[in-house]
Amino acid sequence: MNERADRESTLKGRRSSSNGPSIGADAAALISRARAIETTDPSRARVFVQSARLLARESGDVAHEAEALYRLASLAHYDGQPGDALALAAEALEFAEEHSIVLVQAWSRHLMAVVHSDAGNHADALALCLRALSLYRSTDHVLDEGNILNTLATIHHELGDVDRAILNYDAARKANARDGRSDFEAIALANTGSLRVERGDVDEGIELGRRAVEVGRRHAPGFLPRLLTSWAESLARRADPDRDDIGTARDALDEARRLLDDSTVTFDDAMRAEVELATGRIEMQSDRIDRAEEHLREALGLAQVIGARRIELAAITDLAVLTKGAGRLIETVAFLEARCDIAERLAKDGLDNRVRTMQIAHDAENSRQRTEIVRLRLAVAQARHEVE
Repeated sequence: MNERADRESTLKGRRSSSNGPSIGADAAALISRARAIETTDPSRARVFVQSARLLARESGDVAHEAEALYRLASLAHYDGQPGDALALAAEALEFAEEHSIVLVQAWSRHLMAVVHSDAGNHADALALCLRALSLYRSTDHVLDEGNILNTLATIHHELGDVDRAILNYDAARKANARDGRSDFEAIALANTGSLRVERGDVDEGIELGRRAVEVGRRHAPGFLPRLLTSWAESLARRADPDRDDIGTARDALDEARRLLDDSTVTFDDAMRAEVELATGRIEMQSDRIDRAEEHLREALGLAQVIGARRIELAAITDLAVLTKGAGRLIETVAFLEARCDIAERLAKDGLDNRVRTMQIAHDAENSRQRTEIVRLRLAVAQARHEVE
């Protein structure tokens, strides 16, 4: 998750009370305006950040130039461009290290950890995230520790270390409560709940999911469709008829669907596919085969349009089970063949992403080393000149 507009930066530099950018607006005002719209209008936000970077450079405001570089990386990540995000984050890190701007170093390493984790480079992601957390705690900034801990917990979960994942999610929740980050608190609650259900602590996990939804309603409406879907999936795991778990799960998914219908954010298509997939699975579980197939096919269609292959794989797997149970074996064979093809493409995509991510990281490190060599040569030349 990227930083929200309500965060008050502790970076040094000029501040402006302007409500929007103008010819005389300073870099801080432009960055603040960009943060306010980064999830709803990333293209416009990018224009603000690029302008902020130019203003900061012209005025010698290295702190806001560093932050602007990081914001460009963050926007690239929002825009689904992990390679650009990693390269820009590496550039921001190099600039921040050169000028001793520790907060931007922490932010940049955290974003690099997210990109590495998404690409399957969990070992590198873990090292980057731990360093980001250490750097962040050395600053007086207090609003993002929970976000970094949440990423750290996610990485541990991906590595199969559920115990450490839960410990870090719990730490994230405490940090979010301390810092007043109720938006991140909702996410941490939901993630912890899902992990508890996965470990068999179903009742506790469902209660955590319910609390996440309550917090989301008050403080993080943008996250609510995901929180509702996660809670519905947990309810379906328990499926207690005396508590009407399935009915409650259906209501939660219907609410998520209505929220997405009212949304204007284009990347909500991926969330909609997840809602349809979860609905299809619940209807399969309830033996409502026709409704299950309708929702699973809707999830499959959305996933194919947006290229969400993991959702596509899950929907096809469920459709293969459904058609086999209905005795439609020709369709089952077709779905199983498609499943093999998608699994192969996923494996290739994962390998390509890891190689590309490692190459970008390697190029960024080489660039930093070449810059350091040039700097040292200049220092040696200057020293010789002074001796002469």
